[in-house]
Amino acid sequence: MTQAEKYAWGSLVTTGFIFWFFQNAMLDGWQVRQMPAPALLRIFVITIIMFVVAEAVIAGSIALMGGSDDIEKDERDLLIEMKAEQNASWFMGTALLILIGHMLIGGVIRGHEFLQFDLTQPSSFFFVLYSVVIVATIVQRVSTLALYGMASARA
Repeated sequence: MTQAEKYAWGSLVTTGFIFWFFQNAMLDGWQVRQMPAPALLRIFVITIIMFVVAEAVIAGSIALMGGSDDIEKDERDLLIEMKAEQNASWFMGTALLILIGHMLIGGVIRGHEFLQFDLTQPSSFFFVLYSVVIVATIVQRVSTLALYGMASARA
């Protein structure tokens, strides 16, 4: 397993844990808790700190373990990294377009109940947008692992 794969696995697990923490802090069942701005800022700062610490620990652990993979990235690694980032960007763009469409359809079709998010409320707006960012990170990590798996199968 390459260092990039080890990093992707570690980051995927920690990102999943952080997303679970974020959802527990923001949701009451299936409803977004309405909170004041200071509480939202506290959740945001805590999750950012969790991400920074987790990524530093993962990168530090992999660097300390060293191994035979301690060489520069080759073309395959750079191509995989680029494709995974592209997948995450496609996901984020698509999710934002769906949110825009949902908001516009909600203004046209009164009374539709499908996944109602009151995006005029700061808590709902923050939850939806930050969830898109976190899930895009998960998409990037899963894409990295899948692309390395496909590259290994071809070899």
